[in-house]
Amino acid sequence: MVDRRQILVGAAGAAGMLAAEAAAQTTPAPAAAPPESPWAVTYIEVDPAQAEAARRLLARYRDALKDKGALEFAVFEQMGRPNQFVIVEAWPSAKAREDNAAAAPARELRAGLAPLLIAPYDERPHFALSTAPKTGTDAAVHVVTHADFIPPKREQGSAEVRNLVEAGRGKAGNIVFDALVQASRPNHLTIFECWKTAADQQTHSAAAPTRAFRAAIGPMSGSLYDERLYTLLK
Repeated sequence: MVDRRQILVGAAGAAGMLAAEAAAQTTPAPAAAPPESPWAVTYIEVDPAQAEAARRLLARYRDALKDKGALEFAVFEQMGRPNQFVIVEAWPSAKAREDNAAAAPARELRAGLAPLLIAPYDERPHFALSTAPKTGTDAAVHVVTHADFIPPKREQGSAEVRNLVEAGRGKAGNIVFDALVQASRPNHLTIFECWKTAADQQTHSAAAPTRAFRAAIGPMSGSLYDERLYTLLK
């Protein structure tokens, strides 16, 4: 006679083993540690009537950070919209960037800007996609571009951005051509360019490789290609 209890026990054991195997196959691998994010791009928009007051605060902050260990630190004023500013900074590590943001000069800047702002103080940590040392210092036009891609096209869009900056870096009139990735949203990228003259920047924008890049990323984009031209805050 067949012992039905043994059959049931055996079946339960086999089912448990199959369930364990299935769980082992479907359990996701541990998430990779996020990349180090020593860069930050900060957008600041103040009441137009308070633009001069904001300039003074930003210049004081910039001067307070001289010899404080930043690898890159610059403040820019948007052309045609002098109430809009951007800070581009790089530090030896994410901790150094965070320590600076928590230090007295940065706290004083944010406190001083608070009553002048018409939009939130927008600081965005980044990590490098493709960066290189400057090839000069005398730039007339600085360009900060925000691009984002729909998540399924993130890697393809990022590759297109990398190709653009590495092909354009060091070409006639170019001083800086870097690509950064926003740490909290890796489908959001910042392209940072510095050009010796406005004509150099315009020539690059109209060149065939740049037009091809814009055509390629159009279908992948999650928003408008937000390109803004700046001058260095003196």
